[in-house]
Amino acid sequence: MVFKDARAKVEKGWTTTKKLLAIMSVWGLFFSLITIGHLSVAFDYDDTLVNSTKAYEKASRAVVQRESPTFWAVFNNAYDVETVKYIPFTIACILRGLGFRVLIMAERQGTDGDALKKEWRRLAPRSFIFTPNPTAKHLHMQEGHFVAFFGDSDQDMLEAMKVNVLGVRIRRGKRSVKNDPYFPGRMGEVVIPLSQF
Repeated sequence: MVFKDARAKVEKGWTTTKKLLAIMSVWGLFFSLITIGHLSVAFDYDDTLVNSTKAYEKASRAVVQRESPTFWAVFNNAYDVETVKYIPFTIACILRGLGFRVLIMAERQGTDGDALKKEWRRLAPRSFIFTPNPTAKHLHMQEGHFVAFFGDSDQDMLEAMKVNVLGVRIRRGKRSVKNDPYFPGRMGEVVIPLSQF
């Protein structure tokens, strides 16, 4: 009886070990193919990876002239009041774990933005850039093997189309301060459900 119980436990443990090894082998295969192919994905920053409304409001209260160098410096250093959007951030982490290079593009001036770049160094080492011109994001995806671009605005989806990259729409939160065109699904792109949270 004791021998049978011990044998059953050993077999159960061995089965679990085999399953784990199979999962690790599949992950290793994907990771190898993705890294050898130098595959990349890009994420817009504001209203895609994070809800940055509170940071924008903080910068607006701190300065008299909006969009000035001082405004951007305060905005770029107010990341402590930004909140991560769970589903897009989880997707980014999974893709990074699979071997994809992650590029983050913040649609703002880069004044005093080194601390913000450093904050995201684990997810996007050496790949956090400031792109104040929303119609120039495609230029950063021309070189490299980008397969997807995650963004919130219609312009983000157009930027993905310019370089034949899969556009993935992230929904905006209710308190977003952006006022550019935003019509999820209108361009036939993939829309991630519940991504506004």
